[in-house]
Amino acid sequence: MAKNRTAFSKPVIFTDFDGVLNTFPDSKVLRRGGVNKVLSWAKPDSPYAKLYDPANAFHTDGNEVAHTPEGSWRIHWSSELSDAMYRLAADGLAELYWLSTWQPYCEQQLDPLLGWDPQLVEVVTWYDPITNAWRGTGKWQTILRHANIENRMDRPAPLVWIDDDECTAQRARQLEELQPKAPILMIRPDYRIGISRRQWKLIDTFVRQPEQFSAVTFDMEPSCATQNIHHGF
Repeated sequence: MAKNRTAFSKPVIFTDFDGVLNTFPDSKVLRRGGVNKVLSWAKPDSPYAKLYDPANAFHTDGNEVAHTPEGSWRIHWSSELSDAMYRLAADGLAELYWLSTWQPYCEQQLDPLLGWDPQLVEVVTWYDPITNAWRGTGKWQTILRHANIENRMDRPAPLVWIDDDECTAQRARQLEELQPKAPILMIRPDYRIGISRRQWKLIDTFVRQPEQFSAVTFDMEPSCATQNIHHGF
């Protein structure tokens, strides 16, 4: 088990956007009115009903188009979920960082859409948006670097990494090899619904009581195991 909470600094959350907060329901769901209408047409025992059940998936009331110099993207998100994540930072319970390919546009596009204060939410510069250098390795190197930094601290910060693609069992094993001094929580959502209610409860508990967790905890939403990777920004 981990040390007492008093041995840790404030937890740090690194979050992706696409497939985590921005959901990618399949075309059938979108054609029939969106994720919030699924239970009106799906059979109770169908995979659709199970995946999009309000007890499992957050209500996606956000539906906007984000415009960037590279194009426009429609995004679907849950304000309940995004507000809850932001409150952890606003209430001083965690530090919140964007670790997303939206890196150049987090402050100008994502923060205003979600109602997040860019002065409170940091953006990690992990790849070159001009040359795309480090785009394939930058996220992992960011997490690895921070884990190593925390290992040198007297009061290390617990880390939360949320990514529907790069959070894997292999990465969890590599982090375990570092023998982290503070717990690390890795969350891999199903990109069709983003962070599930079960996963959010795990994140919230970790931030408030990291001492209850082992050195590295990897949680993958069971329904995402056989899904293809989404095509976001």
